[in-house]
Amino acid sequence: MREPLRAVLLALPLVAACATSRPPPPVTVAAPAPAPVAGPAPVPELADRVARVRGAFRARGAQPFEESAVMFLRQGGARGVSLRVERPQCLGFTAVGMPEMGNLDLRVLNGEGVELGHDVRDDAHPFARACVTAPATLFVMATAVVGAGEVAVLAMANPPALPPPLGDVLRDRPHGVSNGVRTPRGALGRDPAVRPPAQAIETALASLGARGYRREGSVVNGNMPRGRSEQHPWDLVAGRCYTAIAFGGERVEDIDLVVRAPSGEVLGQDVGLDARPEVTFCAGGGGPHAIELRLFSGSGEWSLAVAEAPTPDPMLGPGALPDRLRAAAVAIDASARADGWAVALPPMLGTSWIGAEHRVPVELRGGECYRYAAVASSPPGVVDLWLTRPDGALLSAYTGARSPAEIWACPARSTRAYLHARTPSGRGEFALWGYRQEAPR
Repeated sequence: MREPLRAVLLALPLVAACATSRPPPPVTVAAPAPAPVAGPAPVPELADRVARVRGAFRARGAQPFEESAVMFLRQGGARGVSLRVERPQCLGFTAVGMPEMGNLDLRVLNGEGVELGHDVRDDAHPFARACVTAPATLFVMATAVVGAGEVAVLAMANPPALPPPLGDVLRDRPHGVSNGVRTPRGALGRDPAVRPPAQAIETALASLGARGYRREGSVVNGNMPRGRSEQHPWDLVAGRCYTAIAFGGERVEDIDLVVRAPSGEVLGQDVGLDARPEVTFCAGGGGPHAIELRLFSGSGEWSLAVAEAPTPDPMLGPGALPDRLRAAAVAIDASARADGWAVALPPMLGTSWIGAEHRVPVELRGGECYRYAAVASSPPGVVDLWLTRPDGALLSAYTGARSPAEIWACPARSTRAYLHARTPSGRGEFALWGYRQEAPR
C-alpha cells in the first residue's frame, strides 16, 4: 500500500496547480498569405496545342526555360513578356495560337531594345532563336497580323537551329490560314475575322509607306469566280523595283499573282496556297507590265496594288546584282535603312552547288550590331545563313527556310567571326551582304 499512497501524494500538488492556473490562450492559426496572381491559364484546346509543340521541341533536344505566358491578342495588336537570363546561353521562342489564328509574328529584343531575332513569315507558329553572352533581360513580343484570340509564348533552352514542322504537329490547315477564320459558304453575312480586301490592301500600303515605298497608280478592285484570271497593265520605270500585292475577300481561298515584262518574260510570281500573294520585282525595261491574277479556289472580291520601292543604297543600285536577286535585296534594304542600318559588307555574288558552303571572315566590333542578309535564285530558293565565332560557337542562324535570309548579332566584345551561306537544294546564284548599326535602338 505504500507505493500507491506515495503516487497519490505526489499528484496532489499538480492537481491543485491546475485548479488555480488560468486556462491557456486559444491558438490562432493565421490565414495563409495570398499567393501571387499567375498569368491566365490556357483554355483546354490551347493547352493541348502547347503540349504538342513542347513535345515536338523536346524530341529535338530542347528543354522548357520558363512557364508559358498566355495573352489575348486582337488583330493588329502586339504584347510582350520579359524574362531574365542569368548565364550565357541560347534560347528559342515560339508562339502558339488557337486554330483560327492566321498569322503571328515574333520578335526578341534585349534590354536596350536591340532586336536579336525575329520570325515574320506568313504563318501562325513563328520561331526565333537568340543567344546572349552575359546575364541579360530579354523581351519577347508577339503580334497578331491576321486573326485574334489567345496566344501562348514558349521559351526553351538548348533550342534547335531549325524548328520542327509545327504546321504538321498542330494539324493546321495547309491553305487559307492567312485570311483567318472562314464562315460556311452561303449568305450568312460578312465574316468579322476577314477584313474587306480594299481595306486590307490600304493597311498593307500604309505599312510599305512607313518603309519608304510609294504607291504606284491606283488600287484595282474586282470580283471573280473560281478558275478565272485577269490581267491588268501597269506602266513602270526601267531600273526601278516594285512590290505587287493582292488581297482576296472572305470567300477567296487561293489567289495567285504573276508579273510579266512588256516582252512577256515572267519577272516574279507568288503561287502559294493563300489569299494574299505578294511579288517583289525589278523592271528591266520601261513600259506597260502585265500583272495577272488567277483565282484557284473560292470566289469573290479582290484588290490589287503596286508600290515602288525607295531608292536603295548605291551598293545595291542597278547593275550591282541581277534583277532576279536585286528585287529581294532592295526590299530588305528598305526595311534595314528605315531602322537606321547602313551597308557595311558590300554585296557578293556567287554560284552555289547543292550543299556547297561559302565562308566569309568578318570583323565584329563590341558594342555595335550587325545584320546580314542573303537571297538565292535557285528553285525553290532556300538559303541557309549563319554566323560563328572562330571556336565554332553559333552566334546567329537562319536555316531551312526560303530566301531571303536575315540574321543579327550584337557582340559585347570585338571578335573575328565567320559568315556562312549555302543553298541546301538546287544550284544557282546567290547574293550576300551586311549592315552595321552604330547606335542601336
